[in-house]
Amino acid sequence: MQNDKVILYASYQTGETLPGYVQFALQHLSETSFRVVLLTNRRHLSPETLAFLEERNIFLYLTDNHGFDFGMWRRFLKELASGQSKFVTLNRISRLVLINDSIVYYRNRFQEFLDRAEASDADAIGLTQSEEYRRHLQSFFLYLKPEALGAFYMHLLETPEQEKYYDVVHRLEIGMANAFEEAEVKTGFLFSTGEISVLSFKDLIPQGAGFVKRKLLQHRFSLKEKLSFVRHEATDILNTNYHEMIIKAGMDKDFKEEWLPKPIEGSIHQAADSLWEKPLEKFAAPLYETFLKAKGKFLKK
Repeated sequence: MQNDKVILYASYQTGETLPGYVQFALQHLSETSFRVVLLTNRRHLSPETLAFLEERNIFLYLTDNHGFDFGMWRRFLKELASGQSKFVTLNRISRLVLINDSIVYYRNRFQEFLDRAEASDADAIGLTQSEEYRRHLQSFFLYLKPEALGAFYMHLLETPEQEKYYDVVHRLEIGMANAFEEAEVKTGFLFSTGEISVLSFKDLIPQGAGFVKRKLLQHRFSLKEKLSFVRHEATDILNTNYHEMIIKAGMDKDFKEEWLPKPIEGSIHQAADSLWEKPLEKFAAPLYETFLKAKGKFLKK
Protein backbone atom coordinates (compact mmCIF):
# COMPACT_ATOMS: atom_id res chain seq x y z
CA MET A 1 0.00 0.00 0.00
CA GLN A 2 1.30 3.44 -0.89
CA ASN A 3 1.33 5.71 2.13
CA ASP A 4 4.57 7.68 2.16
CA LYS A 5 4.66 11.38 1.34
CA VAL A 6 8.22 12.45 0.64
CA ILE A 7 10.05 15.75 0.10
CA LEU A 8 13.47 15.66 -1.60
CA TYR A 9 15.44 18.86 -0.95
CA ALA A 10 18.55 19.05 -3.16
CA SER A 11 21.34 21.38 -2.09
CA TYR A 12 24.93 21.89 -3.24
CA GLN A 13 27.14 23.48 -0.56
CA THR A 14 30.85 23.62 0.25
CA GLY A 15 31.14 24.07 4.01
CA GLU A 16 30.59 21.79 6.98
CA THR A 17 27.39 23.60 7.92
CA LEU A 18 24.20 24.52 6.10
CA PRO A 19 23.35 28.13 5.22
CA GLY A 20 20.68 29.72 7.38
CA TYR A 21 18.14 29.87 4.55
CA VAL A 22 18.59 26.12 3.92
CA GLN A 23 18.11 25.34 7.61
CA PHE A 24 15.01 27.57 7.66
CA ALA A 25 13.47 25.61 4.77
CA LEU A 26 14.38 22.21 6.22
CA GLN A 27 13.10 23.18 9.68
CA HIS A 28 9.66 24.10 8.41
CA LEU A 29 9.42 21.32 5.83
CA SER A 30 10.06 18.85 8.66
CA GLU A 31 7.02 20.28 10.48
CA THR A 32 4.70 19.05 7.72
CA SER A 33 3.32 15.51 7.41
CA PHE A 34 5.92 14.73 4.73
CA ARG A 35 9.14 12.81 5.31
CA VAL A 36 12.07 15.04 4.38
CA VAL A 37 15.31 14.00 2.69
CA LEU A 38 18.29 16.34 2.34
CA LEU A 39 20.28 15.40 -0.77
CA THR A 40 23.64 17.14 -0.79
CA ASN A 41 27.14 16.70 -2.12
CA ARG A 42 29.45 14.31 -0.30
CA ARG A 43 31.59 16.11 2.31
CA HIS A 44 32.27 16.30 6.04
CA LEU A 45 29.40 17.82 8.01
CA SER A 46 29.78 19.35 11.46
CA PRO A 47 28.34 17.58 14.53
CA GLU A 48 25.93 20.50 14.95
CA THR A 49 24.62 20.03 11.41
CA LEU A 50 24.15 16.30 11.88
CA ALA A 51 22.35 16.96 15.18
CA PHE A 52 20.08 19.50 13.48
CA LEU A 53 19.05 16.90 10.89
CA GLU A 54 18.65 14.07 13.41
CA GLU A 55 16.52 16.13 15.78
CA ARG A 56 14.11 16.90 12.94
CA ASN A 57 14.12 13.35 11.60
CA ILE A 58 15.54 14.54 8.26
CA PHE A 59 17.11 11.73 6.27
CA LEU A 60 20.58 12.62 4.94
CA TYR A 61 21.69 11.43 1.52
CA LEU A 62 25.27 12.28 0.56
CA THR A 63 26.09 11.87 -3.11
CA ASP A 64 28.63 12.84 -5.78
CA ASN A 65 28.65 16.38 -7.10
CA HIS A 66 27.46 16.02 -10.68
CA GLY A 67 24.21 16.26 -12.58
CA PHE A 68 22.88 19.18 -10.52
CA ASP A 69 19.58 18.70 -8.65
CA PHE A 70 18.17 16.27 -11.22
CA GLY A 71 21.30 14.14 -10.81
CA MET A 72 20.84 14.01 -7.04
CA TRP A 73 17.14 13.14 -7.36
CA ARG A 74 17.93 10.52 -10.00
CA ARG A 75 20.57 8.71 -7.95
CA PHE A 76 18.44 8.68 -4.80
CA LEU A 77 15.29 7.44 -6.56
CA LYS A 78 17.32 4.86 -8.47
CA GLU A 79 18.49 3.44 -5.13
CA LEU A 80 14.90 3.31 -3.92
CA ALA A 81 13.87 1.51 -7.11
CA SER A 82 16.64 -1.07 -6.67
CA GLY A 83 15.77 -1.68 -3.01
CA GLN A 84 19.25 -0.58 -1.88
CA SER A 85 17.99 2.19 0.40
CA LYS A 86 16.72 1.74 3.95
CA PHE A 87 14.54 4.83 3.56
CA VAL A 88 11.48 3.52 1.71
CA THR A 89 10.69 1.52 -1.41
CA LEU A 90 9.79 3.55 -4.48
CA ASN A 91 6.33 2.00 -4.92
CA ARG A 92 5.25 3.16 -1.45
CA ILE A 93 5.55 6.85 -2.32
CA SER A 94 2.13 8.42 -2.81
CA ARG A 95 3.22 12.07 -2.99
CA LEU A 96 6.64 13.32 -4.05
CA VAL A 97 7.79 16.93 -3.67
CA LEU A 98 11.02 18.06 -5.34
CA ILE A 99 12.74 21.20 -4.05
CA ASN A 100 16.17 22.70 -4.60
CA ASP A 101 18.12 25.51 -2.98
CA SER A 102 18.05 27.79 -6.04
CA ILE A 103 15.14 29.44 -4.24
CA VAL A 104 15.46 31.24 -0.91
CA TYR A 105 12.32 30.93 1.21
CA TYR A 106 12.14 33.69 3.81
CA ARG A 107 8.55 33.00 4.86
CA ASN A 108 7.18 29.68 6.02
CA ARG A 109 4.34 29.07 3.59
CA PHE A 110 5.24 25.43 2.94
CA GLN A 111 2.11 23.89 4.46
CA GLU A 112 -0.02 26.33 2.49
CA PHE A 113 1.82 25.44 -0.74
CA LEU A 114 1.39 21.72 -0.07
CA ASP A 115 -2.31 22.13 0.75
CA ARG A 116 -2.97 24.22 -2.34
CA ALA A 117 -1.13 21.75 -4.54
CA GLU A 118 -3.07 18.83 -3.06
CA ALA A 119 -6.37 20.65 -3.58
CA SER A 120 -5.52 21.36 -7.23
CA ASP A 121 -7.10 19.16 -9.89
CA ALA A 122 -3.69 18.95 -11.57
CA ASP A 123 -1.40 15.93 -11.21
CA ALA A 124 1.91 17.84 -11.29
CA ILE A 125 2.03 21.27 -9.69
CA GLY A 126 4.82 23.85 -9.59
CA LEU A 127 5.10 27.16 -7.81
CA THR A 128 5.61 28.85 -11.17
CA GLN A 129 5.45 28.07 -14.86
CA SER A 130 7.70 29.39 -17.63
CA GLU A 131 6.83 29.95 -21.27
CA GLU A 132 10.48 30.20 -22.33
CA TYR A 133 11.31 27.70 -25.13
CA ARG A 134 8.06 25.86 -24.34
CA ARG A 135 5.52 25.90 -21.53
CA HIS A 136 6.92 23.99 -18.56
CA LEU A 137 6.82 23.84 -14.77
CA GLN A 138 9.92 25.12 -13.05
CA SER A 139 11.71 22.35 -11.20
CA PHE A 140 12.70 24.27 -8.06
CA PHE A 141 9.38 23.16 -6.52
CA LEU A 142 7.34 20.30 -7.94
CA TYR A 143 4.44 18.50 -6.27
CA LEU A 144 3.75 15.13 -7.91
CA LYS A 145 0.65 13.00 -7.36
CA PRO A 146 0.35 9.31 -8.33
CA GLU A 147 -0.89 10.14 -11.83
CA ALA A 148 2.38 12.03 -12.49
CA LEU A 149 4.86 9.78 -10.70
CA GLY A 150 5.18 7.11 -13.37
CA ALA A 151 5.87 9.59 -16.16
CA PHE A 152 8.34 11.46 -13.96
CA TYR A 153 10.24 8.30 -12.94
CA MET A 154 10.53 7.13 -16.54
CA HIS A 155 11.72 10.53 -17.73
CA LEU A 156 14.23 10.92 -14.92
CA LEU A 157 15.65 7.39 -15.02
CA GLU A 158 15.76 7.08 -18.81
CA THR A 159 17.39 10.47 -19.46
CA PRO A 160 21.18 10.36 -18.97
CA GLU A 161 22.61 12.68 -16.34
CA GLN A 162 23.70 16.01 -17.76
CA GLU A 163 26.85 17.83 -16.67
CA LYS A 164 26.09 21.25 -18.16
CA TYR A 165 23.49 23.55 -16.64
CA TYR A 166 21.63 24.39 -19.84
CA ASP A 167 21.58 20.72 -20.87
CA VAL A 168 19.85 19.99 -17.55
CA VAL A 169 17.33 22.75 -18.20
CA HIS A 170 16.55 21.68 -21.76
CA ARG A 171 16.69 17.89 -21.48
CA LEU A 172 15.40 17.35 -17.96
CA GLU A 173 13.29 20.34 -16.86
CA ILE A 174 11.80 21.32 -20.22
CA GLY A 175 11.95 17.71 -21.41
CA MET A 176 9.78 16.79 -18.43
CA ALA A 177 6.97 18.88 -19.95
CA ASN A 178 7.13 16.66 -23.04
CA ALA A 179 6.99 13.54 -20.87
CA PHE A 180 3.96 14.84 -18.98
CA GLU A 181 2.22 15.82 -22.21
CA GLU A 182 2.77 12.39 -23.77
CA ALA A 183 1.44 10.68 -20.63
CA GLU A 184 -1.54 13.07 -20.47
CA VAL A 185 -0.50 14.31 -17.05
CA LYS A 186 -2.35 17.49 -16.13
CA THR A 187 -0.07 20.27 -14.88
CA GLY A 188 -0.77 23.37 -12.82
CA PHE A 189 1.00 26.09 -10.86
CA LEU A 190 0.36 28.23 -7.78
CA PHE A 191 1.72 31.65 -8.85
CA SER A 192 1.01 33.28 -12.18
CA THR A 193 4.01 34.95 -13.78
CA GLY A 194 4.95 36.35 -17.15
CA GLU A 195 6.49 34.45 -20.01
CA ILE A 196 9.82 34.24 -18.15
CA SER A 197 9.16 33.79 -14.44
CA VAL A 198 12.52 35.13 -13.22
CA LEU A 199 11.35 38.53 -14.47
CA SER A 200 8.33 38.43 -12.16
CA PHE A 201 9.90 38.46 -8.69
CA LYS A 202 9.74 42.25 -8.63
CA ASP A 203 5.96 41.72 -8.44
CA LEU A 204 5.87 38.46 -6.46
CA ILE A 205 7.85 39.77 -3.48
CA PRO A 206 5.53 42.71 -2.64
CA GLN A 207 2.57 40.34 -3.03
CA GLY A 208 3.93 38.23 -0.16
CA ALA A 209 5.01 35.16 -2.13
CA GLY A 210 7.74 34.58 0.46
CA PHE A 211 10.40 33.22 -1.87
CA VAL A 212 12.95 34.58 -4.33
CA LYS A 213 15.40 33.23 -6.88
CA ARG A 214 18.82 33.07 -5.19
CA LYS A 215 20.51 34.32 -8.37
CA LEU A 216 18.66 37.61 -8.09
CA LEU A 217 20.00 38.19 -4.58
CA GLN A 218 23.52 37.21 -5.58
CA HIS A 219 23.40 39.00 -8.92
CA ARG A 220 24.99 35.82 -10.24
CA PHE A 221 24.38 35.91 -13.98
CA SER A 222 26.53 34.97 -16.92
CA LEU A 223 26.99 37.40 -19.80
CA LYS A 224 24.54 35.30 -21.82
CA GLU A 225 21.92 35.66 -19.09
CA LYS A 226 22.52 39.40 -18.75
CA LEU A 227 22.06 39.79 -22.50
CA SER A 228 18.77 37.92 -22.18
CA PHE A 229 17.57 40.61 -19.75
CA VAL A 230 18.71 43.22 -22.25
CA ARG A 231 16.80 41.56 -25.10
CA HIS A 232 13.63 41.50 -23.00
CA GLU A 233 14.07 45.17 -22.03
CA ALA A 234 14.35 44.10 -18.40
CA THR A 235 17.64 45.57 -17.16
CA ASP A 236 15.71 47.37 -14.40
CA ILE A 237 14.53 43.96 -13.15
CA LEU A 238 18.07 42.58 -13.38
CA ASN A 239 19.45 45.42 -11.25
CA THR A 240 16.66 45.71 -8.68
CA ASN A 241 17.76 45.61 -5.02
CA TYR A 242 15.87 42.45 -4.05
CA HIS A 243 17.43 42.40 -0.58
CA GLU A 244 15.90 45.78 0.19
CA MET A 245 12.59 44.75 -1.36
CA ILE A 246 12.39 41.65 0.86
CA ILE A 247 13.12 43.67 3.99
CA LYS A 248 10.30 46.03 3.07
CA ALA A 249 7.88 43.19 2.27
CA GLY A 250 8.73 41.45 5.55
CA MET A 251 10.34 38.16 6.59
CA ASP A 252 9.24 35.64 9.20
CA LYS A 253 10.47 36.39 12.72
CA ASP A 254 12.64 33.26 12.76
CA PHE A 255 14.34 34.17 9.47
CA LYS A 256 17.43 36.33 9.96
CA GLU A 257 18.31 39.05 7.49
CA GLU A 258 21.91 37.85 7.46
CA TRP A 259 20.73 34.60 5.88
CA LEU A 260 19.84 36.37 2.62
CA PRO A 261 22.70 35.60 0.18
CA LYS A 262 24.87 38.60 -0.68
CA PRO A 263 25.77 39.79 -4.20
CA ILE A 264 28.90 38.08 -5.47
CA GLU A 265 29.72 41.14 -7.56
CA GLY A 266 30.68 44.39 -5.87
CA SER A 267 28.70 47.60 -6.31
CA ILE A 268 31.40 48.98 -8.62
CA HIS A 269 31.06 45.96 -10.94
CA GLN A 270 27.28 46.29 -10.97
CA ALA A 271 27.52 50.01 -11.71
CA ALA A 272 29.90 49.28 -14.57
CA ASP A 273 27.43 46.74 -15.98
CA SER A 274 24.66 49.33 -15.96
CA LEU A 275 26.78 51.59 -18.18
CA TRP A 276 26.45 49.16 -21.07
CA GLU A 277 23.21 47.31 -20.21
CA LYS A 278 20.77 50.22 -20.37
CA PRO A 279 22.08 51.82 -23.60
CA LEU A 280 22.31 48.41 -25.26
CA GLU A 281 18.73 47.68 -24.26
CA LYS A 282 17.53 50.59 -26.43
CA PHE A 283 19.12 49.10 -29.53
CA ALA A 284 19.47 45.35 -28.91
CA ALA A 285 15.85 44.63 -28.01
CA PRO A 286 14.34 46.19 -31.17
CA LEU A 287 17.01 44.59 -33.35
CA TYR A 288 16.39 41.21 -31.76
CA GLU A 289 12.63 41.50 -32.39
CA THR A 290 13.33 42.44 -36.02
CA PHE A 291 15.61 39.40 -36.34
CA LEU A 292 12.93 37.07 -34.94
CA LYS A 293 10.29 38.42 -37.31
CA ALA A 294 12.64 38.06 -40.29
CA LYS A 295 13.53 34.55 -39.20
CA GLY A 296 9.85 33.64 -38.92
CA LYS A 297 9.08 34.91 -42.41
CA PHE A 298 12.07 33.01 -43.83
CA LEU A 299 11.01 29.72 -42.22
CA LYS A 300 7.48 30.07 -43.63
CA LYS A 301 8.81 30.24 -47.18
